[in-house]
Amino acid sequence: MKVLLSPAKVNIGLWIVGKRDDGYHNISSFFHTVDLYDRIFIKPSHNLTVKCSLLDPDLQEEKNIVYKTVVLFEKITGINQNWEIFIEKNIPVGGGLGGGSSNAAVVLQFLNTYYGNPLSEKDLFDLAVKIGADVPFFLKGGFALAEGVGEKLTFFDQRLNDELFLIYPNVKSNTGEVYSKVDKNMLTNKDDLNIILNLISEYGTKKIFEVAENKLGDVAKTLYPEIEEVYKFLEYLGYKPFITGSGSTVYCVGSPLQEVETACKVRNWKLIKTRFK
Repeated sequence: MKVLLSPAKVNIGLWIVGKRDDGYHNISSFFHTVDLYDRIFIKPSHNLTVKCSLLDPDLQEEKNIVYKTVVLFEKITGINQNWEIFIEKNIPVGGGLGGGSSNAAVVLQFLNTYYGNPLSEKDLFDLAVKIGADVPFFLKGGFALAEGVGEKLTFFDQRLNDELFLIYPNVKSNTGEVYSKVDKNMLTNKDDLNIILNLISEYGTKKIFEVAENKLGDVAKTLYPEIEEVYKFLEYLGYKPFITGSGSTVYCVGSPLQEVETACKVRNWKLIKTRFK
């Protein structure tokens, strides 16, 4: 049996550039993996099964993105796939942390390596795009600027190494629903975006935390009061909170005060201490 580590990521800022003809939105966002992992146990079997430690029906068997990934890999390569896969979920679901996309990418990469790389790096990337917009990023991980729907990636050699803490308010954010509420007033024009990117290029990656904003996260706060509650609580304590993706996770750079730890216990929020990885 092989054990695969599947990392989470956070968005540092998310700017919505425009709506595409296919209904999706073009974005610009910085992705960075963090030291939080699902564990995936995989071994050869007589047929394909995918199970998950959470009882969520959307994560079991054919509905799981990993199951769909393995089936697609079989279709593209013609190699019969029979595996017993168990996913130990530590990354909150519906939290904007990319857990499902990460699971898919890690398994896809494992399968390609296991069979002697039948897919080239480009083929692997193209297949990952078909599975989901965030999946290509997790083939490499680290620190990257993501554009388009998230599939156009510029990776940075350096990585951040700050500590951070995540608060998941135990509510699943529906990405499609959040995006459906985006209007033209929330779009960032390309000139303004270029100014932001140039500032980061000139003053270094730490500048990201000064200029980062997330209009998509603002929408999520209106749809899910729990996100707004976490956000305002952290602001009250003097933190600068960030929402990752379309929510629901809110994070801050640094360590949590005792007041944060107490509030999370009282309000049933999941507190995760981690760092950029």
